[in-house]
Amino acid sequence: MVEMARLVTDSGTLYSCIIRDLSAGGAMLRVPANAQIDGRVLITADVIGHERPALVKWRDETSIGVAFDDP
Repeated sequence: MVEMARLVTDSGTLYSCIIRDLSAGGAMLRVPANAQIDGRVLITADVIGHERPALVKWRDETSIGVAFDDP
């Protein structure tokens, strides 16, 4: 799966990203290299149907894993 998405951090920073893996409970997103994304985020993408709040669970140099807040 490759789907474009928009991610906004709690501080209001906007990132374009790519959804690499998606499940009912969360997603793996490819983000800009060395982006400092932690804590709560809001993800918007057609594939998820609307904005979904999420919590960053892990990150590495170019990816983050998030758990969705809503079911």
